[in-house]
Amino acid sequence: MASNIEIQYPEQFNKIKDLGFDTVEIRDLEPNLNLDFHFHPFTACMYIIDGEVKIEDANKNKYHLKKGDFISVEGDDFHNEKTLSKGAKVIYGKKFNSNRLNNLDIVNSSLNDLYLGDNNKFIFYVTKTPVSYILYLTLYKQYYSEEWHSQEEIINLVPRLYGSRSTIINLINEGINAGYILKRITSSDKRSVYYELEFNIYKAIDEWIIKRKAFFKNLINK
Repeated sequence: MASNIEIQYPEQFNKIKDLGFDTVEIRDLEPNLNLDFHFHPFTACMYIIDGEVKIEDANKNKYHLKKGDFISVEGDDFHNEKTLSKGAKVIYGKKFNSNRLNNLDIVNSSLNDLYLGDNNKFIFYVTKTPVSYILYLTLYKQYYSEEWHSQEEIINLVPRLYGSRSTIINLINEGINAGYILKRITSSDKRSVYYELEFNIYKAIDEWIIKRKAFFKNLINK
């Protein structure tokens, strides 16, 4: 995909790469997209090829981007995104913080090992059972993989050895009631929902994984 972008849009591609973005891709944003305030664990940029995109940040700064416009949003900055009735076609770039490049490997290792226990109240809640461990790390993983799972997909990701369907649904609802999990409804299909982590529990897991990464590094170097 990157090679096609480089050929079709060499000026924009080179600009984004020169700014240090690791991933460059073309995205088609659906018509009437209305993403509520959210954040990314990476710096994101967007060049408008066609259509219009409206972005507002947490400081109430509003940007109405049209064909030829470019914007960069720092990691962890809250913002929303909207398109008009025609949608938009954009060149999208992602740049991860160098300290977080291996977080997906650590998450996958943690999911496989099912390591339990920590003194942090959030992490204690996350790791109290295998089901909660898998659920919360799967929700955390979404921010890096950008694959957002529906309730049904999450249920199917948890082995039945660890918990029944009703157990998983109850845990999701418990997390929603505790304010740890946020329920989102997609703009294209009001019947379709997905889940994401509340910011504080995301940060707690993020810091915990960074500490685990340092632990594994020290372990390997011994």
